[in-house]
Amino acid sequence: MPRTPRCPRAFRPSVPAALAIALAAGTVTVVTGPASAAPDGSQIVVSEVYGGGGNSGSVYSNDFVELYNPTSADVDVTGWRLEQRSANDGLGRAVTLSGVVPAGSHFLIAGKAGATPSAALPTPDQSADFDFGAKAAIAALFDASGAPVDLVGWGTAVRSETAPAPGTSNATSIQRDASGADTDNNATDFAPAAPTPEASSGSETPGDPGGPELPGETAVTPIAEIQGTGAASPLVDTTVTAEGVVTAVYDEGGKNGFFLQTAGSGKQAGAASDAIFVYMGSRTDYPQRGASVRVTGTVGEYYNQTQIAAAGVTELDAPLETPVALEIEALPAGGEAREPYEGMLVRPTGAYTVTDNYSLNTTGDLGLAPGPLAHRTPTDVVAPGAEAQALAAKNDAEVVYLDDGRTRNYFRTDKSTPLPYLLTSDQGVKAIRTGDAVDFQTDVVVDYSFDRWRFQPLEPITGKNTAAELPITWEDSRAASLDVPAGVAGDYSIGFFNVLNYFTSLGEEEAGCKAFTDMNGAPVGTDDCTVRGAYSKEALADQQAKIVTAINRLDTDVLGLSEIENTATVTGDVAKRDEALSSLVDALNAAAGEQRWAYVASPATLPGSEDVIRVAFIYNPATVTPVGESRIFDDGAYTGTARQPLAQAFEPTAGGDDFVAVVNHFKSKGSVALGDADTGDGQGNNANLRVAQAKALLTHLGEQSDWAQLPTFLVGDFNSYTREDSMAALEQGGFGIVHTEKDFDQASYQFGGELGSLDHVLANAAARGMVRDSAVWNINGDESAAFEYSRRNYNAHDFFGDGADPLYGYGNPFRSSDHDPVKVGFDLKKADNPGGTVTPGGSSGSSVSPLGILAALLAVIAGVVAAASSAFPGIAGALQGLLSRG
Repeated sequence: MPRTPRCPRAFRPSVPAALAIALAAGTVTVVTGPASAAPDGSQIVVSEVYGGGGNSGSVYSNDFVELYNPTSADVDVTGWRLEQRSANDGLGRAVTLSGVVPAGSHFLIAGKAGATPSAALPTPDQSADFDFGAKAAIAALFDASGAPVDLVGWGTAVRSETAPAPGTSNATSIQRDASGADTDNNATDFAPAAPTPEASSGSETPGDPGGPELPGETAVTPIAEIQGTGAASPLVDTTVTAEGVVTAVYDEGGKNGFFLQTAGSGKQAGAASDAIFVYMGSRTDYPQRGASVRVTGTVGEYYNQTQIAAAGVTELDAPLETPVALEIEALPAGGEAREPYEGMLVRPTGAYTVTDNYSLNTTGDLGLAPGPLAHRTPTDVVAPGAEAQALAAKNDAEVVYLDDGRTRNYFRTDKSTPLPYLLTSDQGVKAIRTGDAVDFQTDVVVDYSFDRWRFQPLEPITGKNTAAELPITWEDSRAASLDVPAGVAGDYSIGFFNVLNYFTSLGEEEAGCKAFTDMNGAPVGTDDCTVRGAYSKEALADQQAKIVTAINRLDTDVLGLSEIENTATVTGDVAKRDEALSSLVDALNAAAGEQRWAYVASPATLPGSEDVIRVAFIYNPATVTPVGESRIFDDGAYTGTARQPLAQAFEPTAGGDDFVAVVNHFKSKGSVALGDADTGDGQGNNANLRVAQAKALLTHLGEQSDWAQLPTFLVGDFNSYTREDSMAALEQGGFGIVHTEKDFDQASYQFGGELGSLDHVLANAAARGMVRDSAVWNINGDESAAFEYSRRNYNAHDFFGDGADPLYGYGNPFRSSDHDPVKVGFDLKKADNPGGTVTPGGSSGSSVSPLGILAALLAVIAGVVAAASSAFPGIAGALQGLLSRG
């Protein structure tokens, strides 16, 4: 499905070549291809259509459509839609595509066979049931978001690009020039000619999908010889015959094949694998698991996995010895070490931990890390540069994905099938979260597909399977997290929560705003609008229910918020700046049944330019009271790129010393600002800009002379992992990250199969002396996006929940955001045990003298002034009006 509005993900950049991703603070937008002409060769095109298949005088038995990729990168067309339409533009059959069109190559989709047999097509990449007109018709291609990609009308077609191409016959197809040129004129781009179907393998030699008559004494090639010892088979494009035992069958869900393994057991996977994937294409004569069969077909590489495209499958008269799964503690790291296991039946016996569940709600797979811990984002634990690069490479080499034996997308092309792993037919919904330990209860097959090493179940797995049929077991870790906030010690507490674009201004109220819709067509989230949150009142109610539960359970005295609507910027009415914030506080108090919360009002003087999202404070008026007016640190380092920090002093309602809190939201690692692109050191984009924002924060704090001696906390989404340069800049300015060791993971964010913290509470020396405890409350980053309000009813099962169950009922706190909240407990006096403070440099309980802080501040201020005057003259004006997202 198209990406719904969400906070941009901090990342080690790795964007698929097929997608152009525009990342911004509250939104991630998939940029679709052009709707018509692509004269620069930048888009997939329909290159040939044949409608005379199986008619009298036909060349081939089946209709077909051929796509062509003129680009230099593979393009994943999974979720794309091809429509067969009549010459009068009536919709006939439509097919949802699944697979990849290789760079500079083709993708063949076979349609219906006619009544008069003729030649067989080359083994197609996909089969469908369309039936084009032999003389005139229309073919329309759309991407996964529904945006038009290409249109071909020929003969008497009433719709085409500029003008229809000439008509065809039973012996001709309509086909584009071999270069794939697209001038947006079908009459110019296409001509009728003898059909030349070509699949992604490049083969134009007709096969026989129905199965040829095989010679009785066909020579059998051992599977290990077909696999070979390298990444690719030495027998590519060769027709072979292989024998073995069927270990896994995928006859539904799009994988369309089975695994075949050499008979017997005892051979350890070594120089070459004894197993191989057999691709069935449009064949329907699947063998049963455990059957002994002989397969004849052509050897090929698909996504770098060796396979045989079956032309014939015959069950042997005498059964072969059943292979036994290899017991492995973990799949070895790296492609070279894993290659000998490709296709093999294995049983993992060692510890594995879920490290990635982001695509579970779409493609049904889970990333697993060997050992008892999920993978950490490198710059969360080591310094940027060589150390981070080495850890990133290690993580990439170790991870393996547990798949579902299917290639369908549960939120796009297969919404009527319930998601695997999160749901079983006998136990209902059970979350599987990053950090969860899994144990294998069945054998699995080692697979390489879609650029990932995978464990495949022995049959397709969906939410219709029972728990006993799943390859793994795990404990539900949700319940253990509910009591974490209450366990944070301290007389007072401060926290932070990114509330995932909480807007009370709705998409349905904005002219021209589009929506992401659920499986029933109901609008849920906004799609590339000024308003970045819920589209409808119903969606806002869902979003708010989770946020309210989470904040009330977090139960802090002071709470910093980010990604809350700046209604002044949205509406143009400055008086409405606090409108969304006020609405949230009303909802919180209504749920609490008392006046539990109040909000810090905006100051009288506001920045001249602000984003449509902002930072804010709410607090408990029974325990603390704001001292004076709030202060916004308006600075050129933030204008047009990030949200200006908001500062507020508080005093205990019962009397006592004041303290200061500053809430922040630094520039993301997504879209590049001011040319500050990723350098490959692990920090992503805008690392220098975040350092400048950290230094600007310190400068402004240093200018608040009345706060100079007060305990001060910096809270926020700094879009910086613990060991990154911007956090080091804050440390050098006297602020260390507050962190208390717990017996559970405390990363606040998940991205790219790794966990790390972007959300922090930092304290100066005076505040560190009062800290007693802290915790990251893992209710969001570890969760599947299937539970988020913006994905409600995208699948056959409503994972959002109903009823009063605190774990799975309506308004439970889980996946209330994509960031976890943070809570710190402190006393307004020196604590007996002022530990638990760590800094980006990794020191623990560090102390900084007031003179040291002052010296560091003066140095930072001097550096900022010098840098600003030389490198950024007029920066505020230059940044004015830039998109402030991320």
